Amino acid sequence: MRRVRACLGACVYVTHLVASGALTANDRRSPTRPTHWVTLSDPRKRYPSGNSLYAKDVPLANNNRRSAAPYSYSSTPVNDLDQDFGYYGEKDDDDDWMSNPVDFDNSIDESAVTSTRRPKLVKGADNSRPNSHFFSRKSLQDPIFAYQTKGASETFAQLCQGAGIARPSKIQSLAWPILCKGSHTIVADQTGSGKTLAYLIPLLTRALEDRNAQPAGTAVPNGSPRIIVLAPTAELADQIRAVCEQMTASVSFSTLVITATGKYSTSIRDQIRMLQRQPVDVLISTPGRIATILRTRNSGLDLSALQSIVLDEVDVLLVDDTFGPQLRTVGAAAPLDRTQFVFVTATLPDTVVETVEKEFRGVQLIKGPGLHRVAPTVQERLVDVSVPSQNNRDAKLCFDVKAKQLLKALRQTRCRRTLVFCNTVESCRSVENLLKRKDRKGNVFEVRAYHNAMTPENRNENLAVFSHGIRTTQPEKVDYVLVCTDRAARGVDFERAPVDHVVLFDFPKDPAEYVRRVGRTARAGRTGTSTVFAYGWQLPIARSVMGSKLDSFTIAREERDEMDTEEIRGGVQARLHRGDGANKKHGSKHIIKGNIESGKQWK
Repeated sequence: MRRVRACLGACVYVTHLVASGALTANDRRSPTRPTHWVTLSDPRKRYPSGNSLYAKDVPLANNNRRSAAPYSYSSTPVNDLDQDFGYYGEKDDDDDWMSNPVDFDNSIDESAVTSTRRPKLVKGADNSRPNSHFFSRKSLQDPIFAYQTKGASETFAQLCQGAGIARPSKIQSLAWPILCKGSHTIVADQTGSGKTLAYLIPLLTRALEDRNAQPAGTAVPNGSPRIIVLAPTAELADQIRAVCEQMTASVSFSTLVITATGKYSTSIRDQIRMLQRQPVDVLISTPGRIATILRTRNSGLDLSALQSIVLDEVDVLLVDDTFGPQLRTVGAAAPLDRTQFVFVTATLPDTVVETVEKEFRGVQLIKGPGLHRVAPTVQERLVDVSVPSQNNRDAKLCFDVKAKQLLKALRQTRCRRTLVFCNTVESCRSVENLLKRKDRKGNVFEVRAYHNAMTPENRNENLAVFSHGIRTTQPEKVDYVLVCTDRAARGVDFERAPVDHVVLFDFPKDPAEYVRRVGRTARAGRTGTSTVFAYGWQLPIARSVMGSKLDSFTIAREERDEMDTEEIRGGVQARLHRGDGANKKHGSKHIIKGNIESGKQWK
């Protein structure tokens, strides 16, 4: 009846406009209907009442499910897809959908920097330029990037050309002028901001200029690197090597990776032989492996010509006590009086800054504009997966509620690559088994895992399949899902393959991990989507973190006879009020920034 009344009202209104001359017969546009119009039938049966917690008859453009008021429930378009897949809980056709998947074209341009989704307007940025939050306004010809010698300027331009840089990012434009002077520097900015090239290009320019300035005929000693990059994991070391290899197409220099695991790992004897037999300009390693080689007699590793040492993910290297003795071994072998130290991180606790400033007087601190923030091009969605209080200890019920919302999120956001983050290995295995059971034939998903319980070979294989889509027996038109722990959240760029969707199946305990997990998508100015599952005490924190960037908020409720729906409504309302209070107290920026800098968990 409501739809009939609405149609009759629209017809009467249009007739009135035509009669008054405001609307002509040649005007085919409808003044009464926006691009997309949503009408909820009796929304009070589905959402709690009071304080505009639900949106009724909300006009939405281009299927953008964002309500007008912040923290209000976003109305979801009622279309055939939602009805078939039981968005409102009438029915759930997960198995049928897996057996007969919707045809989805995955043939996208991987090299494209932006997607077709309409970009958000970034506050305080020049939104007339695409990716204005990522790129700097300075060009590569800016005098601030000029070198004193012509050879250094040419090397700098060639390195930028090899890296594919036409315009520097903001952190690169801030770091390059300082690093080229040889100063000790802390470089801190959000994930995906271009920090690797922010330190590699100026350090390589200095090292190669010094190498070219040597007299002709001078032999370069083997195993004597000019730059050492230390990373906490082998995956990050492999990624840095890939960036260096890309620049070797325009400038000739040698790169060597020595790690215990990873794609380029070999035995320690073979690595010592490589150091003894070939010159090395850039040596990339983990603290454990390089310390072991330095303690080995006649290892062939000579640090007498060392110019720079980079500690990537310095917040891990300095906070974790495991790396302390290993870093001291490297420091004892390096000529500290003429070695430049560069500390790179995406999260910067105050303890790290104090430790570095105590050891290195006059260190330069460079903070990017996106530090301790999520990229503004991320479309953030929050899902309340709470259960009634009497079922809080029912692990199976809690997992079933989150599992149903995970399947719903995957089918509503069909994309090439999706990351699903879990807190434990056991949770990863449960989610992996769930997705594989739902799609036994592999027609929709290619599900892989990535965690510490796997062998390095299996992790590298799964990472390659997720990044490049290596398939032999299955069709290529599938979505790649990687179920992982925080091991995949630190520094891994997935070999520059864009991640379109990130799902936080388990809410992280550390605010730094929240930034790193969501930072796997929308890298280098691209767009992406994040779906966060939260319950109970996590909800006000999640709402405060997302702030005004929250695109949609959904309450997941199992329609069971034994559940008291009134109790659910009361609990949700109480949590929402607590969330609003937390947001007013802390603010969306302070709750991440303050906790990370103080080294605390969520408040």
